[in-house]
Amino acid sequence: MFKINLLSDKYILSLIILGVLSLFPNINVYEFRGEESLRVIVSYEMVKSGNFLQPTFLGDLYFNKPPLFNWFIAISSFLIPWSELTARIVTIIFLSLTLLLIYRFSYKIFSDKITALFSSLIYLTFTDILFWYGYLAEIDVTLAFFIFLMIYFQYFGFIENRKDYILLSGVVAGLSFLLKGFPALVFFGITYFALIIFTRRFKEFLNPFLYISAGISILIPALWILNTADPERYIQKLFLESIVRTRGGSDILKFLTHLVEYPLLNIKQLIPGVIFAFIVIFLHFRKKLSIVLPENIKLLLFIVALNYIPYILAVESRGRYVIPLFPVLAVVFGYILVKAQKEKLLRAFVYTALFFITVRFLLGFIGFPILMEKKASRKKVAYDIIQEVDISKNIACDCSPEKSVCLYIDFEKGEPLKKSKYMKNWDYLIDCSGNKKGNLLKVYDLKGKKIYLYEKR
Repeated sequence: MFKINLLSDKYILSLIILGVLSLFPNINVYEFRGEESLRVIVSYEMVKSGNFLQPTFLGDLYFNKPPLFNWFIAISSFLIPWSELTARIVTIIFLSLTLLLIYRFSYKIFSDKITALFSSLIYLTFTDILFWYGYLAEIDVTLAFFIFLMIYFQYFGFIENRKDYILLSGVVAGLSFLLKGFPALVFFGITYFALIIFTRRFKEFLNPFLYISAGISILIPALWILNTADPERYIQKLFLESIVRTRGGSDILKFLTHLVEYPLLNIKQLIPGVIFAFIVIFLHFRKKLSIVLPENIKLLLFIVALNYIPYILAVESRGRYVIPLFPVLAVVFGYILVKAQKEKLLRAFVYTALFFITVRFLLGFIGFPILMEKKASRKKVAYDIIQEVDISKNIACDCSPEKSVCLYIDFEKGEPLKKSKYMKNWDYLIDCSGNKKGNLLKVYDLKGKKIYLYEKR
């Protein structure tokens, strides 16, 4: 009888491929949610206006994020007609590239295929990756690829004294800035600081290539930002965005609560890999097995720990802010799990990964259609509006909070909707203020959030 070797490299690779494929079923059925619509509207307006340097949102100049993620979506739109897949494929592609990079990083350190493959599988099956950010048109997983690529060049550039890698780390840091702004430079600086402190190679603080690399990381975003509508305002806004999202607090109780809740949130994000790592550590202390952490694993943990400090100290931190550290943790967990040399434990993880991937397929095939039937659908509202109005006429959108509705109308109309202040000659207006602005055609109730459709008198 044909017997499957669950721990063979071919089987683990097949699981990884299956896991990536599990992200696709009904990806266009699950409508845009949260900030996805914002990313796509900005990208859509870029393509239609031809202005790729200064982002806009419903006609307003947009300063909250740099444009690289929008550029990726714009490139995708030339290959895939505008839909949920157009934007989400960007995240899936960079997730796949991260899996390849994790494999390369782990194999380069440990020279072991199984360890490298398990590291990739662990990252893919992290709860926040497989069931959430791994396919949504959000910046975080794409940023994780660039930050991990930067760490890859920093680590091997430093350890192997590769000057070209040190310079490349600056290039990648600059590109990372174009994704999410100043946090990329913080990751860059802290990681080099961690490498120098851990190895006690303090002379590296005087390494000119390190400073040239830092200069490159600043030059790349500077070349872009100087060509925007208001460079000074853009820099201020990006800086304030970074400060607001990672600020501390004067409320001691809130801070202490954050110190407890935030690590628990991160542990939830890292299930199931973190659970298996904890099991190995528990068995080690119970003398059931022996696991020795080599210096390179300790160094990776030190890099993660130092980069984690700003987020554990900031009461406003969200779980997704530390996703860029997940690939490094996947490498560590992969090593711990494989080197524990417990075949039952490895098999248990494989079965767990298979279960998670199966659930992800079911979520796509069955869950998404059910969710869309039960929830208040912005997509349905958009298509109902399309039936109510003459789509060829001018439509304005003054409803930023319900931007998904305007986005789906963008797709059908073939041009971006703008706020009424930019479209004085509007024929129809989508509004959510409740202030009468014309002949009321219809009111849509999205579980307490109301959208008003007006026709000009």
